[in-house]
Amino acid sequence: MTKRFIILSVLTSVFLVAQINHTVKIRDDKPPVIRTKATMEEKKANKIMAMRYAQVGWGWDKKQRGCVWKIFMKESKFDHLAKNQQGSSAYGIAQMLGEKSKDPAVQILRAYRYIEHRYGTPCKAWLHHNKGWY
Repeated sequence: MTKRFIILSVLTSVFLVAQINHTVKIRDDKPPVIRTKATMEEKKANKIMAMRYAQVGWGWDKKQRGCVWKIFMKESKFDHLAKNQQGSSAYGIAQMLGEKSKDPAVQILRAYRYIEHRYGTPCKAWLHHNKGWY
């Protein structure tokens, strides 16, 4: 009989301690905000990064970099969070179809690889872009 009493006593005290120390946190904070636009500082950094990659990574001269600038300004104004307004899957700085990365560096590098593969140079891509897309 003594053993049962001791065990019951221990279980009861643990239960009471758990009840007394248990706190319930009521969350009154708002859900996280999902950003849909880049800040001006982010856009400025994206512009600098895009021009440096074009010059150093691809060796494009000032004229070619100017064409990259025109394409990216027309597509997104260098906003790496830009979504296509016509409902396609285009996203990011270059409005690449199916782009899922939110990293501006990845978006820029993929765009440059696409431009080089499809058109050879940014200015040839820009000439085609004037038809409505590139």
